[in-house]
Amino acid sequence: MFRRSSLATAALCLILATVPAHADTACEFESEPHVLMEEGDPHEVGSKLLQVWEVPNCPVLWSETPPESGHYRRFRDDLAKRKIETDPVRLLERSPTENNRMVVRNADDWIRPAACLEMLMFGHQHGRLDTFETPSEFASIVLRSADGERLRVYYYTINHDGIGRMDPIVKPALEDKRDGWEVLVALHSHVFHPDQPQIDGILAPSEADADFHVRFHAESGVQEARITNGIHTIIMPASSFDGFKRPADDREISNPSD
Repeated sequence: MFRRSSLATAALCLILATVPAHADTACEFESEPHVLMEEGDPHEVGSKLLQVWEVPNCPVLWSETPPESGHYRRFRDDLAKRKIETDPVRLLERSPTENNRMVVRNADDWIRPAACLEMLMFGHQHGRLDTFETPSEFASIVLRSADGERLRVYYYTINHDGIGRMDPIVKPALEDKRDGWEVLVALHSHVFHPDQPQIDGILAPSEADADFHVRFHAESGVQEARITNGIHTIIMPASSFDGFKRPADDREISNPSD
């Protein structure tokens, strides 16, 4: 049975989720993030950012409700103007790697429209570097408090078309796990590269991604991995991780899309 505070939180979330779309509470973080590490100009390649939001675990964050303003809206407008292909299966079929073919076989179960959480972070990255002019990626780890009422959402980028070593974001997430937080999601972005069909918005793990998912699950028990291109997201349950092709060499936890 929920405690009284759980019921109050749930009621507040339901109220926020039903506020008209013109209110900023429809799909947004209720507080500013806490910056854990920042280096360089946020609008320059190579600049780093590690931050975390701690917010109520509201249903709207997991819904398909989009942000109504800000950088994500600009991303969607720019995407429409460029008339870029966004059908996730068609994008995968352009590059028939082993991992891409596995996703195509499971597309009906695994691929869905991007959720509010994913759109918020994708928009945040688009505000740092224009996705279509200077493609860059982010990584995120989402945890839930032991009582289920709050989320911690870590966000990490090096303003590059790839993430680099994942230690900066993995370390605090594992510390939270030891403090009783549940590791729900490992997420990163694969952005659009209209001139490079083999990596254009691909919603499938690279071999390096697949390796990270297996190794991070062994340490954290993460329940699922997600990859988003800002329009659609693939949700891969932990039970699927071993089915993807991984690098032949034995490496430490490292880099999605390296």
